[in-house]
Amino acid sequence: MTGVQTCALPIWYLDARVPQGPKLAEQMLHRSLQTVKGSLDGVVDRVVNRKLSGVLTKAFIWLGVSPNVITILSMVIGLAGAVCFAHGLYFWGIVGALLFQLSVIIDCCDGEVARLTFSESPFGQELDIIADNIVHMAIFASIAWGSYSQGIWDGSQLPLILGTVAVAANGLSLWLVNRVRYLKSHPRQWRQLSGGQRERLEFILGHVANRDFSVVVLLCAILQVLPWFLGVAAIGSTFFVVTMLWTLRSSLLSSD
Repeated sequence: MTGVQTCALPIWYLDARVPQGPKLAEQMLHRSLQTVKGSLDGVVDRVVNRKLSGVLTKAFIWLGVSPNVITILSMVIGLAGAVCFAHGLYFWGIVGALLFQLSVIIDCCDGEVARLTFSESPFGQELDIIADNIVHMAIFASIAWGSYSQGIWDGSQLPLILGTVAVAANGLSLWLVNRVRYLKSHPRQWRQLSGGQRERLEFILGHVANRDFSVVVLLCAILQVLPWFLGVAAIGSTFFVVTMLWTLRSSLLSSD
């Protein structure tokens, strides 16, 4: 190695042939997850979810579980949580919120396992996005049904209306986010957007996967105010869609 400069690789280079080299290399890879994803994570992800997912990630790697299987597992647990919300009862609301939080923690693991095992793939990224949105829409729909059948809005059509708005806006948001990803993969069309538009869209892409709202769901379940969360979700998701439509207006009006 004489004459070869290695100072440019202080983070990613480690000689695994030295004593304890493989163990140190493994530790370095696990630490690297905080620098690779930390800037895109919300506060709850950094403080809670990533701490717990790190333990599960090691277990998944030891068991040889693939990232895509972890994604499916996260989705199944999230859907189980949605079923609990549909009962509209306090106890099942707590169980549903805890299952949703567990789903979110495991959702951190698929990307971590993919990066640590160098098995990232476009299909895995698409599966992760679709699974997340399926869970979110199921959560909104189930809270709406539970609020309609039980509690302070028992028999009122309002939760069904809010749930429909939240689910529809979530689906439209997924389409718009995929539209942005398409534009980014086609530099000529991406450059046709103004600098301000590109900056706003970059910000949105960097924060659209924020999972912090799972804790809000848990707090609302504990405080028995899940119907009000549904209202906030409907308003927030609609505002997101309107913002995206306005930012992408020139791209949506022009042909590909």
